[in-house]
Amino acid sequence: MSVFANDIEKQIQQHHQKILELEQLKKDQEKKFEGLKEFDVAIKRLCNQNSLQESELYVSRSEQIEAWIVGMAKEESPSSIYNNLRKHFEKVINRAATKGTKTRAERTSSLPKPKLAVGEYRNPATHEKVEKIKRNPRILDEWINEYGFETVRTWKIS
Repeated sequence: MSVFANDIEKQIQQHHQKILELEQLKKDQEKKFEGLKEFDVAIKRLCNQNSLQESELYVSRSEQIEAWIVGMAKEESPSSIYNNLRKHFEKVINRAATKGTKTRAERTSSLPKPKLAVGEYRNPATHEKVEKIKRNPRILDEWINEYGFETVRTWKIS
């Protein structure tokens, strides 16, 4: 045999060994996949037996889930779930930044504002009187902003 033939035989032997390793990895992965299917069935069975929802299970395990995700951040190549979550939260942050930093509670309501009844109002702090005929006078609107609608409403004297 020539040197080339020995070299080729060596490469064939290495490839056969690699194929055997890959076939074993495939069998191991199939076994894990079957285990995951069984685990899913067991979780669903336990949830049904104990009147639980899967979301309640996740909430009960939230600390462990959070620790698992934070731990992935320290890895060189984190799992795809970590990358997907990171992308999701970056989008949420960017969306909030482009809309402004107002939260849902800070946004102005589209509902009509409550209206004060027609009459005369007196500010007990300044003893200043204001008469409302149709629209609120500017000073009455200032009092509402400063003291609140419910408080100013009680200042009606006639």
